[in-house]
Amino acid sequence: MKTDRRGKEAPELPVLTVIGCLLGFLMTVLVLIGPGLLWISTHFEPEDDDRLVVVAMGLVFTIGGLGTVTSHLWQNAKAREVHRGLDRKGVRANAEVVSSKRIWVDEVSTPADDVDLVVTGPGVTPFSARVLTEDVGRYETGTVVPVDVDPRTLLFRLAD
Repeated sequence: MKTDRRGKEAPELPVLTVIGCLLGFLMTVLVLIGPGLLWISTHFEPEDDDRLVVVAMGLVFTIGGLGTVTSHLWQNAKAREVHRGLDRKGVRANAEVVSSKRIWVDEVSTPADDVDLVVTGPGVTPFSARVLTEDVGRYETGTVVPVDVDPRTLLFRLAD
């Protein structure tokens, strides 16, 4: 039962991922370095040319850090709203694994499964979807897994 309709997987919540943790650390460093450089430029007497460089670097790090923090918080809030929308409007459906292929990602060759699904359920017109998952071996061909689906937008998430 192959269809032309394609579903889109709901975004992950960045707070729960390793990348989110690393970005949080980098944001903290950026946000602290900028004001630190600005403080140094006002409390010490470097040469005139050096002071301009320290002030410029302080402003760049402060603005960049605040921009990064704002962007991260905005993306996280957007992902939470998508998941709340699935909680409100979503219906429980079944996804049958049509194919599952092992792939290797990153330079360290982390294994992942590229899984093709066909989603069917009450009130949901069948559609196909693709998921990249790090749960290697969990989604074998022929397996049926539960999913939450918004029938109007075809936005879905795996429901464990």
